[in-house]
Amino acid sequence: MKEKQILLREPFNEQYTLLIESEINGVDVYVTSKVQLRFDFHVLKIEDNHIEVRIVQLDNKLLETNSPMIKEVAVVSQIFGRMYNELHLILDQSGKVISVLNYDLILSKWKQTKSEMDQHIAGNPDLQQAIILNDNIFTDPEKIKIAVQANEFFPVYFGSTFGINLPASKSISGTNIFNTANMTWNMKIETPAYLSNHSESIRVVTRFNPKDSFTSGFYNTAYKQFEDKINITNLNVQLEQTETRQLDFSNGKLEKAMISKREIVDEKKLYNIVNYSMLSDSEQKNELKKG
Repeated sequence: MKEKQILLREPFNEQYTLLIESEINGVDVYVTSKVQLRFDFHVLKIEDNHIEVRIVQLDNKLLETNSPMIKEVAVVSQIFGRMYNELHLILDQSGKVISVLNYDLILSKWKQTKSEMDQHIAGNPDLQQAIILNDNIFTDPEKIKIAVQANEFFPVYFGSTFGINLPASKSISGTNIFNTANMTWNMKIETPAYLSNHSESIRVVTRFNPKDSFTSGFYNTAYKQFEDKINITNLNVQLEQTETRQLDFSNGKLEKAMISKREIVDEKKLYNIVNYSMLSDSEQKNELKKG
């Protein structure tokens, strides 16, 4: 039933600011960073089984970091991100990319960027690897779809909440936050009792927790690289992800979102904490008016 689903229901245009804050302690390496992205999101057309949208990345700034390595990675990311800063797409209602309508434009940007980078590539292995990776991607339109889907905008805006009957609870395959081991998550989406009664803002909370108890096999796979520095046989791992979205149910426009990812293996030596916050310009103005 449609009234049980959060959907993009009508065209609109909105701008968003996304902040990504991370704190990673890898025993010998401690890295923090804060990145700001700006997007213009335009829902152009709503059809029965797909949505036509345009997403333009307006800005990409590294605001803070304690690591020179992150600064170098950010430069590379900004350079190669130019290929995907204008996206004209067909999506399904869950936010999955069905087709990339401006593939030729993206490809032309890559040819120009590659030409520029060939002049400056000497002695920079990060750029060399990025060029090889992109050359492989642009030989296959399906790989372009995968690269576009990896845009930070999609998991924050859509998550797992759009286009399915709510509330929902199911198990999904994934990885830990360090992305070092496969695992199964229990996902639970909590919504107001009667979605159809809400014509304006609603709050949706999605919680992810490990489905199974951790085993020595999981510890060995996930944290083996640290076994000479911490005891990985006796751990009390905290692993969770929580997503909160406020949106206008009448049209599916996101007003704000908060995502928290936490993997605490050792509170002092080994952990990975990432926080995402997305705020629409309209909601920011409303909050300023409220005081």
